Amino acid sequence: MAEENQEGGIVKKCKKCKCEEGGGSAWEVAYGDFMTSMMAFFLVMWLIAATNVKQRKVLSTYFTQPGATSLTEGSSMLPSKGVFDIGSRSLTVSQRIPEMPLPSVQPQKTLKGRGLIPKVLRKSGGGIGQSKQTMNLYNIMKKIQQVIASKKELLQYRNQIKMEITEEGLRIVIFDKNKRPMFYPGSDKLEPWAKEVLDIVAKQLADISNKITIEGHTDANPYVIGGLSNWDLSTMRANAARREIQTNGVSVSRFDSIVGYGDTRPVPGTDPKDPINRRIVILVKKI
Repeated sequence: MAEENQEGGIVKKCKKCKCEEGGGSAWEVAYGDFMTSMMAFFLVMWLIAATNVKQRKVLSTYFTQPGATSLTEGSSMLPSKGVFDIGSRSLTVSQRIPEMPLPSVQPQKTLKGRGLIPKVLRKSGGGIGQSKQTMNLYNIMKKIQQVIASKKELLQYRNQIKMEITEEGLRIVIFDKNKRPMFYPGSDKLEPWAKEVLDIVAKQLADISNKITIEGHTDANPYVIGGLSNWDLSTMRANAARREIQTNGVSVSRFDSIVGYGDTRPVPGTDPKDPINRRIVILVKKI
């Protein structure tokens, strides 16, 4: 309404209306949070259903270590990236290695043309000198194997020759198999193939100074021809191997011992009468 004041002016008065406050905005915020949570939940369920174990591990790394991985859309040819084929789009996971100081590690040596140095070389005691001579024996063993492998006439006998590097040195074992003996029956005369193997061994040992021991062994079948025993036969065969090696360039002073054990030391886990127990063992000792 309008009223006149004492000075003759017109004063206009308006009634103030109280409007409702709040407008219902609080429930909208709660509803928005709920919908966001549901969307995140269904997104996680979808990713679990659409990926395999390896891909899930990468995704887990992305969320737990954000600096280690990055997610991009589209495919990539980089070898450090993996692509998830989920639906009509591809999700590319690019793994990035975080920068960190690298420890000082000496590269492991390798043998020419052959894999890593065998364990016995790494375990050898005695410092650099001991390791060097162990390596020399290993190289000799590989040369013997290579020469034998190059001989066609020896292919069928390769499984009767075993070599290894032990704490004592290079151990070479040559043994019998059914119908493929090292020696003529009941004698110390070498079969041609065994003679050739010993010649190859001797030529590789001729240029080093390591001492050599030779052992002769028989199986448990009794040997009674000519009044000789298995003790006699094993000793005779060890000495025959020594003669063949010496003939091919190894000095007689290099031989430390020539021993016959008869049938007293069969190969562990074998029948004492098994032909494998008829064997010659050559040990090239470490200096």
